[in-house]
Amino acid sequence: MFDRDLVLVGGGHAHALLIRQLAMKPIPGVRVTLVSESTLTPYSGMLPGLVAGHYQVDEVHIDLNRLCRWAGIRFIQGRVTGLNAAAKTLFVQDQPELSYDKVCFDTGSTPDLSLPGARSFAVGVKPVSRFYAKWQHLSDTCDPQRTDDTQHWGVVGAGAGGVELVLAMAHRLGPDSDIQLHLIYPGDTILSGYPWRSIRAAEQALQRHSVHCHSNFLVSAVKKDGLVAVNGNALSLDQTVWCTGAAGPDFLARSGLDITPGGFIAVNRFLQSTSQPDVFAAGDVASMVFDPRPKAGVYAVRQAPFLYENLRRAFASQPMKPVRLQRRFLSLLSLGDRRAVGHRGLFVASGQWVWRWKDRIDRAFMDKFQTLGAPVMMAAMPGEAADMHCAGCGSKLGPAILHDTLSTLPRSDRPGLTPALDTAEDASLWQPTPGLAQVQSLDGFRSFSDDLYRFGQVCVNHALSDLYAMGAQPVSAQVWINLAHAHPRLHKADFRRLMQGIHRALSDQQVALAGGHSTEGAETHVAVVANGEVDPARAWRKAGAQPGDVLILTKALGTGVIWAADAEARAPAEAITAAWNSMLISQKTAWEALRNLNPHAVTDVTGFGLLGHLLEMVGTEDLSAYLTLNAIPALTGARDLLERGYRSSLHPQLLPYTLECSGLESVSETDIALLIDPQTSGGLLVALPPNQADSLLSQLPDARAVGHIARRSDKKVVVG
Repeated sequence: MFDRDLVLVGGGHAHALLIRQLAMKPIPGVRVTLVSESTLTPYSGMLPGLVAGHYQVDEVHIDLNRLCRWAGIRFIQGRVTGLNAAAKTLFVQDQPELSYDKVCFDTGSTPDLSLPGARSFAVGVKPVSRFYAKWQHLSDTCDPQRTDDTQHWGVVGAGAGGVELVLAMAHRLGPDSDIQLHLIYPGDTILSGYPWRSIRAAEQALQRHSVHCHSNFLVSAVKKDGLVAVNGNALSLDQTVWCTGAAGPDFLARSGLDITPGGFIAVNRFLQSTSQPDVFAAGDVASMVFDPRPKAGVYAVRQAPFLYENLRRAFASQPMKPVRLQRRFLSLLSLGDRRAVGHRGLFVASGQWVWRWKDRIDRAFMDKFQTLGAPVMMAAMPGEAADMHCAGCGSKLGPAILHDTLSTLPRSDRPGLTPALDTAEDASLWQPTPGLAQVQSLDGFRSFSDDLYRFGQVCVNHALSDLYAMGAQPVSAQVWINLAHAHPRLHKADFRRLMQGIHRALSDQQVALAGGHSTEGAETHVAVVANGEVDPARAWRKAGAQPGDVLILTKALGTGVIWAADAEARAPAEAITAAWNSMLISQKTAWEALRNLNPHAVTDVTGFGLLGHLLEMVGTEDLSAYLTLNAIPALTGARDLLERGYRSSLHPQLLPYTLECSGLESVSETDIALLIDPQTSGGLLVALPPNQADSLLSQLPDARAVGHIARRSDKKVVVG
């Protein structure tokens, strides 16, 4: 059983390799969590090739969610904004604090934009995880049909990164581009410290791509229209790309850690903070004060084995292993087109064969993260005895855990409601509003994610959807939580994050938390009892659709197949992001829009899929629903996963719904599977008079008209 937390901040190269090692050889008793602002992290060695057009996006990015799912490691998408080393907590933007026993940073670096005007007018290359999007934006501003004056773009910095980048940009733009590229640097030559033959090969490439070089130009200020040098010289530019002077993340300066002048974490021979023994760092964000090195991905890669070994030893209170990194290594520099130059010591070679050599090395590195196989199962450690866990009321979470968490949650005051939480009563009291009917629903499921904060929000949205589908206003909610077995101190942290997610979703929708119950078991489950009120005369029903009604779906389909693929570590990052973005949207906005209209029938699309809930809507009425197949929206990546054969485990039990449909003979298996894909926190399905459909669609940008209601044909649903 886990009893300690290791939190990894950032998805850099060292952490990616560390996660692979932890998957194969877990640290006994240690639960690992990766926190990253992005689900995709680029391999810096292939980024110039991506800019040049030699690679596709998925070829050069590591999918962190997929890697963690495969490795049995928790993944939380979020931006760390601070550290309290004394309390051993991390601050995560728009999320609750995250506690740790030991933490390791591999966030990369940020551009040093301290020069006047740099922050306002320069595009920073660091961190590389964000640069490609910026490059795409720059490319979009380039109009190939321009007939006016040539644009001038400059790259500041002529180290390896700046040279590779400007050559990649030149190759991608092509010789006929109306953009003139410039390389600006303060010294006499490019690639300071490189062998002269490597420098010569790069200079020839710059000449071949018609890049203008500006040596001895020490920038003192960045303007909207160019650069100003220390000596007063000026260079007119339309765009400035900043590829020099990296710095550490801003929050490190406020962390209390020992920080080097560049803003990086000072680490000792064990990659351990020189001021806080429970803090480690690797990659660009770390400065090895005992053996300074340039900020280069090769060092992060070589730090990874030492990082794993020292974290393992630190948790075991054993002497750690000093880091020893070789100084001579193979350096390969891409030259824009499919050529490269490489050197190791006195050996220097260049040409197309060197690029192919580099390409093979880079692809082999990425293959470690793209060909993962079956997910690693987190079994009990060898020699580790299984703890006995009680059932029944003996499985409750401890009172201290409950009190410490619930006492921090703000109370929501509602007339007529006395939550059980306020005075630890056995049940909440609710005085119904005269003239309104009480509506109650219960919904819940086992956890599909270790991101308990967002999972808690989704559970609330899913449960309240039942009330919104009836036109009811939610008033209060009660929750039942079953946390997966863990040490009480980890339970406390998990319970806090889960409850803070639940509370946020409830408070966003002005719903009071009235009480609940908590236990522990084999897996994490959450159920929510949602209580609401509605005017009986204005309550919406599933039945009641009329011929001519337009069918409107407020959310795209696909969460079922996306999470099914994620369980096998096969869901791509963009699909996971789309699923979260959809599930975190409550139905409150749709409910508010519908209150001003006259829907004839409403239901929410959840476990039975669109088809199952549509069949409930037409029910025993003398009606048929006509679905327009190409109008049905799907979440990003959902159709692709269905085409690859992924299905929810509920899929076989929902297939009989297709027997009540006509028109499926010419429909692909992919589209049929989408129609019965079970949804978590899915959309509302509304049957609305035609003269009101446009009003609803205009208020809900993600909603789509997917069909209409007509008199019964031979089947309840007709797909066309």
